[in-house]
Amino acid sequence: MKVLIFGVTGNTGKVCAKYFDNLGVDVLGVSRRVLPKEYSFVELYQGDITDKNLYERLPTDVSLVINFAGVQPSILHTSESTDMTKTFNDYVNINIVGVFNILEYVRLNNIGTYIYTTTHRDYELYWNKQKKLTNNLPTNINYKGDHSMYAITKTSAKMIGDYYGGVFNTRVFNFRLPMMFMIPDDPYYLKDGEPTIMPFLKVIKDAINGRKLEIWGDPKLQRDYVYVENLMSLIELSFKSNLPGGTFNVGTGEGVSTENFIKTIGKVFGGISVKSKDQYIYKPEYCTYKSAVYDVSEQKEKLDYEPILLEEMLKKMKEKIYSEGYLDKWRWS
Repeated sequence: MKVLIFGVTGNTGKVCAKYFDNLGVDVLGVSRRVLPKEYSFVELYQGDITDKNLYERLPTDVSLVINFAGVQPSILHTSESTDMTKTFNDYVNINIVGVFNILEYVRLNNIGTYIYTTTHRDYELYWNKQKKLTNNLPTNINYKGDHSMYAITKTSAKMIGDYYGGVFNTRVFNFRLPMMFMIPDDPYYLKDGEPTIMPFLKVIKDAINGRKLEIWGDPKLQRDYVYVENLMSLIELSFKSNLPGGTFNVGTGEGVSTENFIKTIGKVFGGISVKSKDQYIYKPEYCTYKSAVYDVSEQKEKLDYEPILLEEMLKKMKEKIYSEGYLDKWRWS
């Protein structure tokens, strides 16, 4: 069996490549960038998904296509406030035209299963409802802010894929992704084009170094904190299932408060008691992520999905940080 991963050099794409390699699957990847040497097991096809010539070089005997390719604010060197025209062109050309090219490749080669990772930004105006969000609510995009065109283009690509699945008899699975928690090779993301440490990694760094931890916004605000292995599990379970396709939220259903999230990091990484009063600083004046907790009952029923929850996730992340030398890689030693 062969699996072809578009966007294989991204953080999630690299995790997926290792996951399928461990299953004994032949892993092929597409990316504009070169993979690090530790991913030598991937047969890499370098190219741009907007270039139709790329697809003439790709194999035709693929059982599964997984599409992580796309652009979002955290990886663009421009933003709507710095260069609106280029930013909008990137969103449309890559997130819509590029994905259309991938779907044509799937159709023309009769590939049986296509998996697309879309965004949970199509649910953004539901996020403050303080209830678990099911898989198939009507789209509810926030048309204000720097993620609007991102959400519009990702949702459009999802809709095109759903159409292809219905007309051309391809199994199409869409996974609606919140932030995926993982240990990345690079602890920085781009904020308005400038490198910025990932907020959750800053909290972990502070906990390791014995600093006081800040709890921003409403400490009782609940959110779904999702480990990347949950996505890998859902991809594998969906592919092996008899389902004709579907759209699933990648979540846990756990609903962790901001306070519990920060204090669990303090406990796991800093040995700080969750009952401690002098190790935490409350800053309600700082705006935080809106509430988004996902109902995964359908995933459990149809796919036997068993999500990894917060504390287990943090313990797995800690093990990876220390066992694989990330403190040195990130220059945190």
